[in-house]
Amino acid sequence: MSVQGLYHYTLDNGLNLFVMENNSAPLAFVMVTVRAGAVTQTSENAGLFHLYEHMMFKGNAKYADQKATTAAMNELGVSDWNGFTANDEVSYFFTVPSNMVRGGLEFWSYAIRTPRMEEKELANEKEVVVSEITANTTNPGRIVFAALGKHLFPEKPWRHDTSGTVEIVRAATVEQLREIQSVYYVPNNAAVFVGGDVQHDEIYRLVKEIYGDWKKTDGVPFEPVPTRTPFDHVQKYVYPDARTSNNFVQVGYYLRGPDSETDADDTYGADMWSTLLQKPDGVFKALLKNDEILAIPDTSYISGYYQTERASGLIQLSSVMLNDRSPVEKAEHWMKIFTEKAVPLMQTEAFLGEPLLASAKVMLENQKYYETETAEGFLRYLSNMWASSGLNYFVGYDKKMQRVKGDDVKAFVKKYIENKNGMFIVFISPQLYEKYAGEFSAAGYDVIDASNAFWWKK
Repeated sequence: MSVQGLYHYTLDNGLNLFVMENNSAPLAFVMVTVRAGAVTQTSENAGLFHLYEHMMFKGNAKYADQKATTAAMNELGVSDWNGFTANDEVSYFFTVPSNMVRGGLEFWSYAIRTPRMEEKELANEKEVVVSEITANTTNPGRIVFAALGKHLFPEKPWRHDTSGTVEIVRAATVEQLREIQSVYYVPNNAAVFVGGDVQHDEIYRLVKEIYGDWKKTDGVPFEPVPTRTPFDHVQKYVYPDARTSNNFVQVGYYLRGPDSETDADDTYGADMWSTLLQKPDGVFKALLKNDEILAIPDTSYISGYYQTERASGLIQLSSVMLNDRSPVEKAEHWMKIFTEKAVPLMQTEAFLGEPLLASAKVMLENQKYYETETAEGFLRYLSNMWASSGLNYFVGYDKKMQRVKGDDVKAFVKKYIENKNGMFIVFISPQLYEKYAGEFSAAGYDVIDASNAFWWKK
């Protein structure tokens, strides 16, 4: 990928450095990312990568505790600081005045490499994380996300749940966190991202000086996800969602997509499919919008996309329909239209013809320019792409996307969508569900709720 103002270096210890120059403001964004997170968890340590992230702000070899850490950030003039744990990455970041960038790089070096992990701080932080886990069990979005992980990744659902369980977090030990540090928090599994009013050669010099003696390891373990087709038939669910208006019925269809770790070549066709699908005047959206039974108000109420991830690639399609008849009838009709008409349509010239592909490639190019408007925005995107797919994937992405042909899109549809069984969810208000509960049950829909959505609730 060729991006103006972007520079890449690799240190002798394997640490990747990405620098993006943008002198529009005298600020520097500094972020460190580790290729870890939910996807590297086991059933014994699910939630501990997130707990580890919290402990990063509790003191290290230079800053004794949280108070000293916060004071150090204040002295650096830090704004917008945080950390997060996702499926494929754990990242830590802040923004500093550009003349404080050396101090910012040193701050994260101490935090990443020498966390104190004191027992008292760990005990306190466990309760913070436990409260987050408990809150998630009542969050509608988290409940649905948990159900998707549990059913679409049945062998190892904990690899799609950054929160983990209360029991695992409460039982966590310093030794367990140190094990995570020794295996995953190593330079050959990490990257530093610096962007803003900086000079790339100076940042490279500073990073070599500050991070160059960080010891690499022989390798970082990773196991691909074994199951690609977990269902022998479409799994149907209804979710009484308090966020849903009585005036609407929403459906979502979820299928396993390609994983960048094992199916990288398939992700390019998937990305092109996703881009074509989002065209507001495209034939896919027109097919659904013009169906009288579905009664979809506008093409903006129809969406579909594929998200590239290391081992949790997911295809998602969604439509919001007016509540003008039985929601069961509408849901069943949506699925019939999708499987019998939409999927075949996706393999025709009307969906993937050369002019449409050319237009989609322009859209992707424009999206790249939009993402590079700010150094921070682009580096966040790059961090996710690097963590989920690796350096070589990032470097070659643009050229490979420009070479995508209609046959690549068609191959993706045949391999991952046509005659494949996914998870179909109907989202309706609790009041509407009560009215049609018997009809949903007779049609073979199971109910999703907090009692059965999470993998750790037997």
